[in-house]
Amino acid sequence: MNAVLWLSGPSGVGKSSAGWEICAQLGREGVRTAFVDADQISLIHPEPGENTHRLRARNLAALWDGFRAEGAECLVLAGFVDTPDEVREYPSVLPDVAFTVCRLRAPAEELRRRFLGRGWQPDLVEHAVAEAAAQDRTSYADLTLDTTGLTVQETARLIRERTGWPGATAPGPGRPVRAEPAPVPLLWFTGATAVGKSTVAYEVFRHVVRTGTRTAYVDLKQIAMLRPASGDGHRLKARNLAALWAGYRAAGATYLIVCGEADTDETVRDYLGLLPGAQPTVCRLHASPATLRGRVLDRGRGGGPTIPGDELRGLDEHALHEAAARAAAEAARLDQAGAGDVRIDTDDRPVPDVVAGVLAHLGLTPENSRA
Repeated sequence: MNAVLWLSGPSGVGKSSAGWEICAQLGREGVRTAFVDADQISLIHPEPGENTHRLRARNLAALWDGFRAEGAECLVLAGFVDTPDEVREYPSVLPDVAFTVCRLRAPAEELRRRFLGRGWQPDLVEHAVAEAAAQDRTSYADLTLDTTGLTVQETARLIRERTGWPGATAPGPGRPVRAEPAPVPLLWFTGATAVGKSTVAYEVFRHVVRTGTRTAYVDLKQIAMLRPASGDGHRLKARNLAALWAGYRAAGATYLIVCGEADTDETVRDYLGLLPGAQPTVCRLHASPATLRGRVLDRGRGGGPTIPGDELRGLDEHALHEAAARAAAEAARLDQAGAGDVRIDTDDRPVPDVVAGVLAHLGLTPENSRA
């Protein structure tokens, strides 16, 4: 089969949660399935002049080659779309892939409850409600599903039942992925589980963007969500990172910020083999066992934004304490190995303070971080 299931709808309606659940279900059933959050493949600022969906579509096509090389049979995409013309951007670059577009909806009060329940950017709740009202006037989807009162699992089941997805389609030919050979200023954030890599990396990304440098951001975990998993995932992550960077470079990016585990300096070199000419700085974040334990427990108990595929969320207390012990051992091993070019301690430090420390170590300031 060679199919994409696209879940759309307003912010907070549950696209990512339902999409990841479908990916996980199919993975358990033995269907190798990839998952992509559309927001994660268009993180470049200042935004290029072209249509954002055109960039996302090209990057999705590039990622699809990487997933296919790892045996993926189908892909679940979660992302907002407004019009049939925007939808058509995607089949235009993946002509051999069957797309099924499903719009998720919920009434205003239900949407407000879910949006505020995320605990993230509550000031945007009314914008999301207005988005939902506008979506109800559209006709781009193959299926519309009202998710009021449904659990994530029930939503996933109904989507699969009503679309018959993934179905069977003739496989299309893959396209080779070529890494961009030009020099790449690359800032890579790594560290143990729950040390705060993605939070700090994204804040640094926002800082560099404010200098006017067109900068791309990639969370490695978010571009290699494949179930059943394939080994340690580094081969898929490296291939998809190279594919995304080629797309971002074509869109004018001159700086790249990456966040993700790099257990050894050798791992980083393996990635750079697909990014010839890259100029990397690896920034390793560190935290004590007590700090890591607190962060693991907070995430596992529902703290912070809901992220598809979060391996900590929902674990019982025993499993969370085991995960915290593994994170502490991981941090100790990285520290002993002296991994990375820069070590930043995050104990008892708020995120802005950690970000300031990163910038100070790297010489990135509002005046001189222009690439």
